[in-house]
Amino acid sequence: MPDPGALLRYLPDADALTLRAPHALVAFGGWVDAGSGGTGGVRHLIGSLNTQKLAEIDPEEFYSFTDTRPLVSIVGASEREVHWPRGEFHGATLEHTNDLLLFVAPEPNLKWRTFASLVLDGLQRFNVESMFCIGSIFGAVPHRGDVRMTGWANDDRLREGLAKQNVMFTNYEGPTGFVTILLSEAAVRGVPAAAVYAFAPNYIQGVPNPRVSHALLRTYSAMSGVPLQLGELDRAGRALARQVDRLLHDQPQLREQVERMLSMMNVSEPAAETEEEPEPSIGQESPPPNIELPSPQAVVTELEEFLKQLRRQDPGTSDGE
Repeated sequence: MPDPGALLRYLPDADALTLRAPHALVAFGGWVDAGSGGTGGVRHLIGSLNTQKLAEIDPEEFYSFTDTRPLVSIVGASEREVHWPRGEFHGATLEHTNDLLLFVAPEPNLKWRTFASLVLDGLQRFNVESMFCIGSIFGAVPHRGDVRMTGWANDDRLREGLAKQNVMFTNYEGPTGFVTILLSEAAVRGVPAAAVYAFAPNYIQGVPNPRVSHALLRTYSAMSGVPLQLGELDRAGRALARQVDRLLHDQPQLREQVERMLSMMNVSEPAAETEEEPEPSIGQESPPPNIELPSPQAVVTELEEFLKQLRRQDPGTSDGE
């Protein structure tokens, strides 16, 4: 194996950008990125803020390319370009006392401890004060109403912050994802870190869910104190919800299936909105969720044609990376 330090490549202009007491916001595609909730949120910030790419992790040692496949695109006449799955660090300068260090990557397939060490090497190179990981899980939850969240932290102050934002501590035990390993390594290094997962409706699969991304970023903003402009994500989430409302209205049998699934989990389905609502305030608290971690197994398959239509409208997106 190559020297681990050689696998983390800093770009030539990385030292030219000075980040002020940055907080790190991290997301991984794959197993815990339902509806691209986490990666969609981080990529939204990369595209909407004043960001600069600072570093990347060589994918060769960490991905099985038959499982996490490279993508190809047409870049010119008879020309194709390969896009490898890789971890990328982006710095964002803000009109605030704290800047942001954004990291996004597909969840690695191999050598998790080494990959976690490289991620933290990169974060500490830019002197981050804390790390916040966001993701999402499919569950029996409605596409309207408050987005329920679960999470944990390796730091007392962050645990208190999660409780204030009504993020339930997860009592899950079993096979875990890469973020658990990353937070464990962060604790060893003394980096305060938290992970928050939002529940995404398991009957809306195969398309990005900006409503989930919006909820995760609102929670992050409230906990970190870093102000974020999230109106675009909010509007996109409301548009998706209205599309699902129309579909369920036009297909009573499908709506009955959704209602039956939610009633089995003791979750009520909020009514469809009848008019545009104002953008919610970052400081507004939602009622605490009262459900355990739901099973992501029960998926309403009749939505497949609807989701295919959405994918045709936005063909470049998927739930993975």
